Amino acid sequence: MTSAERHAELPPLASLSAAGLVGGMTVIDLGCGPGFFAIPAAGIVGPMGHVYGVDVQAGMIEHLRGEIDRRQIPNVSVLLSTVSRVALPDETADIVFIAVVLHEVDDPVAFLGEAGRLVKRDGAIAIIEFHKRDDLVDGPPMAHRVSVGELSGLATLAGLKVGLTTDLTDRFYLTKLTRDIG
Repeated sequence: MTSAERHAELPPLASLSAAGLVGGMTVIDLGCGPGFFAIPAAGIVGPMGHVYGVDVQAGMIEHLRGEIDRRQIPNVSVLLSTVSRVALPDETADIVFIAVVLHEVDDPVAFLGEAGRLVKRDGAIAIIEFHKRDDLVDGPPMAHRVSVGELSGLATLAGLKVGLTTDLTDRFYLTKLTRDIG
């Protein structure tokens, strides 16, 4: 999918807005890839905010680092990480943003648990995934997709509370999770 096609299919600014990003926030983009969301997130959070782009693939981190340098974006840091542990302190982020990544993770409960560790007590984890519907043939195989119900079960196992789910487009949904500090 080209960048233009991807922007049309899943508009970054609208998606980040639906996730709740505003100026001054600290955001962790888990599975940031080449920065499709991290770069526009930097503009939303502005100079008083910060974005951490985290990925397990060195090539993605290098690409994002190059874009940050080329565009002179001062409020984005990049981190090469493992799936199970991100080298950032507990409660770093106002929002942990996870876009079309969860369906690729081998241990989604541990991954969500790590997101829960990274988010502040009053913060949120925003997850974007493909709808799991037979009429949607593009995207990952149906067996790899995570339905809203499956995400709810995984979140509960990870000690997280499920909040609002919104259809971003015909193909993608966004679900917000919070820490279960009850």
